[in-house]
Amino acid sequence: MRLGLRIDVHRPSTWWLAVGAICAALAAGALIAAIAHQRSTSQPIGEGEVFASDTAAAVSIVADADSEEDGIRHARNALDVEAVSLLDQEGVVVASTSKTFVGETVSNPLLGFGASAGRFVALAAPTGQPLEVDGVPEWPSGSILYQVVSPLDQPGQALLLHYDVSKLLARRARPGQIDPITIQLVALGLVFGLLAAAVAVGHTRASRRHREMAFEAELLRTHSEELEQTNAELADARRSAERSLILAEEKMRIRSDFVLMINHELRTPLTAVVTGAEVVRQGNLTDSEEHQVLNEMVNQGRRLNEIIDQILAVARIENRGLSYELVEVSLDEACAATNASREVTAGNGVADGHVWVRTDVSTLALVIASLSDNALTHGASHVWTNCSVEPAIEPMIEVGQRPRRSVFFCVEDDGPGIDPHFLPRAFEKFEKHSSSSGTGLGLYMARLMVEALDGSISVNTSPSGTTFQIAVPAVVRSRVRERV
Repeated sequence: MRLGLRIDVHRPSTWWLAVGAICAALAAGALIAAIAHQRSTSQPIGEGEVFASDTAAAVSIVADADSEEDGIRHARNALDVEAVSLLDQEGVVVASTSKTFVGETVSNPLLGFGASAGRFVALAAPTGQPLEVDGVPEWPSGSILYQVVSPLDQPGQALLLHYDVSKLLARRARPGQIDPITIQLVALGLVFGLLAAAVAVGHTRASRRHREMAFEAELLRTHSEELEQTNAELADARRSAERSLILAEEKMRIRSDFVLMINHELRTPLTAVVTGAEVVRQGNLTDSEEHQVLNEMVNQGRRLNEIIDQILAVARIENRGLSYELVEVSLDEACAATNASREVTAGNGVADGHVWVRTDVSTLALVIASLSDNALTHGASHVWTNCSVEPAIEPMIEVGQRPRRSVFFCVEDDGPGIDPHFLPRAFEKFEKHSSSSGTGLGLYMARLMVEALDGSISVNTSPSGTTFQIAVPAVVRSRVRERV
């Protein structure tokens, strides 16, 4: 098991320092702009600025009003001036918020010029008539007031505005309070200053955390390598333990199967021999009955001997291996040694007469004889053996490794066949049908011997019979080699 631990510790980006510097610069700029704006707003307002702003507002109010009287009244209230009058082109007051001015002609020549020429005029001059505010006399005739003439959009008309000098001076002097825009600029500067401070603090903490994480990452990498090595050792130990457990379980299963097989297969012939001996010893049998019992005892004794020989043979093969020698023999010689009928065919791309076999003939004959006896034991009445360079069956199951170029020896019977569900276990040790007799070692021994011959064994079965096919390596010899 590999952890695959990979830790990337990145140093804090220098871009954050640039962002902090920009925020600090913006904070400083906002504070400087706030100071400059507050200074500018603390300067006194010029008279012209007041007059221009008021007359523009008054012209707009009068133009939007339903009547001239409403317009000049709304303008006076909105601008907080002493009086607003409407002049014609001759300088005659045609309407005014102070009734004493209606019908009077402006006495100042400069104001009259402004009214007739449609010019803007502003000056401090005495009034020709007393001035009333909402019907109450406020300034007597001859009072000095600022008077402003501003032309209207409608040709031939102009507005006349009267200002109290003291009020005008008060309007020019701006209040000493801080302007809202100044407050906004200071707040913006504070925000950028806080951002710059936050970025600086964050970068400092990130740098410290980077150093801590780099140290922790190095520790983690070291521990990860140690843990991977420990895991690898544990995995090897676990696999070794699993293999040992599997082998132990397999040995236990084989031992259990062996005990069951011995208990069943050896007990039956032994019981027949002992029972027959006791019956004969009693002497109560006729000659024919005694002869029959003795024949049965002999058959069971031979069966017992075969079982013991088979068990010992498997033990010898597994412990010391099979004693054999692979040599090249002709196909006809191999077929004759195994008592297999010869099928004359041509296969594997070579002429049939030049095929030789690389095998141990005695071991091959033993396998074929074992398969034939096994077929007769399990219900077959006839068994045929043959050899050929062409395969005779389509295997349902095959064990071992079939040679690239093969010769095939077949054992065919007319027995009841093998259960297809049992076929995958047919060549395993002690495996057999529950209803069949035997040790379950016949096909296992055949498999061991065929694999020792560098060949394979396959089977095809049906209810009408079974065919075992043994494939052994074929050797092609040329005619020149045969003459030599």
